[in-house]
Amino acid sequence: MSWFCNLVDTYDRLSDIVGIPDKDGNILLPLNHTMKITDICVTISSNGSFRFAELSKLPIIIPCTEKSSTGRTSGIAPHPLHEELQYLAISKHHHEEYIKQLAAWSGLHCKVKLVHKYIIGGTLISDLHGSDIKTTNPKLFVRFSVEIPNDLTPHLWEDKTIAEAWLKYYSQQLKTRNIALCYATGQMAPIAINHPSGISRAKERNKAKMISYQGYKDKNYTVYGRFTKADEANAISTEASEKAHATLKYLIESQGYECDTQAIVAWAINDGNAAANPFSDSLGLYEETSQTDMDKIIAAQGAIDVNYARKLRSSLVGLGSVISLNKNTRHIAVLAVDAVDKGNIAVTYYQDMPEKDYIDRIITWHESCCWHFRNKGVSYISAPSVDRIIAAVYGEPKGDNYNKIKKQARERLLHCILNGESIDYGWLSAAVCRVSNPFSYEKKDKRWDKINWETAIGVTCAIAKKYYADKKEEFSLELDKKCDNRDYLYGRLLALADKIESYARFLQTGKDDTDKRATNAVRYMSAFAAKPFRTWRLIYDQLSPYLQRLHGGEWYQWQIDEIMSLFIEGEYETDKPLNGKYLMGYSLQRRALNIKNNEEVKKNVKQKD
Repeated sequence: MSWFCNLVDTYDRLSDIVGIPDKDGNILLPLNHTMKITDICVTISSNGSFRFAELSKLPIIIPCTEKSSTGRTSGIAPHPLHEELQYLAISKHHHEEYIKQLAAWSGLHCKVKLVHKYIIGGTLISDLHGSDIKTTNPKLFVRFSVEIPNDLTPHLWEDKTIAEAWLKYYSQQLKTRNIALCYATGQMAPIAINHPSGISRAKERNKAKMISYQGYKDKNYTVYGRFTKADEANAISTEASEKAHATLKYLIESQGYECDTQAIVAWAINDGNAAANPFSDSLGLYEETSQTDMDKIIAAQGAIDVNYARKLRSSLVGLGSVISLNKNTRHIAVLAVDAVDKGNIAVTYYQDMPEKDYIDRIITWHESCCWHFRNKGVSYISAPSVDRIIAAVYGEPKGDNYNKIKKQARERLLHCILNGESIDYGWLSAAVCRVSNPFSYEKKDKRWDKINWETAIGVTCAIAKKYYADKKEEFSLELDKKCDNRDYLYGRLLALADKIESYARFLQTGKDDTDKRATNAVRYMSAFAAKPFRTWRLIYDQLSPYLQRLHGGEWYQWQIDEIMSLFIEGEYETDKPLNGKYLMGYSLQRRALNIKNNEEVKKNVKQKD
């Protein structure tokens, strides 16, 4: 249970921030406390009499017992102080248990004693009615405030001395329990009977448990769960359980990557800080650049091959000092959890390693799975984000079933990124097939979404680059004019045909770039990928009028002839389907042609000046 131990260690290292909200309102809960959304605030005077009440929803941290935080659905289990109306006044049996527990520890704090005095007076319901607050809902949650002269913290949920009094009392109660070896900490300690539920605010995980001895019954009374008693399983102490669950809840809410019932966190065990996001694209890792996305793109612009890797490593290391990273002793943990059913959460992935190894594996991923992209006219190199890869393989999100696919894919990619496993050929094949059908990319008005399609080409090329790199077949991010691979060459031919037609139309319209129609090369792309030899002849025959508009297009024809000369004898005539290499050839040839055109435009502008 190394993942459990690491969560406990992280809690201990974050002890200074326990109970303090971060900038987003996330809180690492104190031991034996939980978060509740309260509905009513009742204010009591210094002599224990009612002052006023108001309806106001507010999430607060409240004291709790092991049973009240986990077992209220199956029996009576009062919280020690703030509570629901049914415990405070409405239900006799619930009220008796609440008063019994409140009385047991009220002597440890004067404010708690005043709450006890007020509640046993039995006027709560009439006081609420007098404040125009309806009490028909027994689940309404009440929080207490006590006004004492010269006291600056009347709200009991903000008074740290009350939390300390409760922890002192509860720790004494735990000493009466069975003491055994805790398998998480290796120490003799009181053993947990029930473990916390609800490690996230997400509805699907709100009541589910990571550790459950007795399981639960569904509507058909089928019992789920392996054990019937706590001592049948590996023993975990109450303190360790509280710390681990509180830490995981805090990490998920503050820095988790969530999808439906799944949550993934990556954090530094030593200090709890978020680790470099394994699911981010490369731009997200340029931390030393300015705040805006556009500034990040500009910072990455022109970073090619070795330069790209250098900038990425510099960004991750901080100041670019590999020596300082080698001396770093931090450990990074990556944990994925998912709700396997409505009552149980499973740990579906766990890995921890030195920070240097973690960063090296992310850099290796970003170096081997990257391609050229464009944003607002700016070209840059980046590894695509995990979400973009999943969309390229499975399409854009549609329906609830997509979440199941996405969760499985995210875990699979974790293995690829952090364990160095290869991308499945089925993924590459699916992405190539999808992007080879350009008109499947539609906007809301059913028009062709060219920008999204071109982005998908870049993502698919990145997948292909990674897949072939794993097969020890490296492809450069620059056009390889000597490559004689059949698929790569056919991709180059398609890019030339695309450019010839689009450039000829551009010149015909008086250099007006408003003609957004797809070229024949794009329209026939799906057929070309399936039967390249037959389809290329059809596309080439339709290039004649466009070559004439380019005054013969000698340079373009020479390019086509040069590519044709690179085919190994007999491979040009075969009509077997193309693989991902054709998209890399297509993308890099297009990029080279665009760079040439841009240089010609700049040259013409200078001549006019």
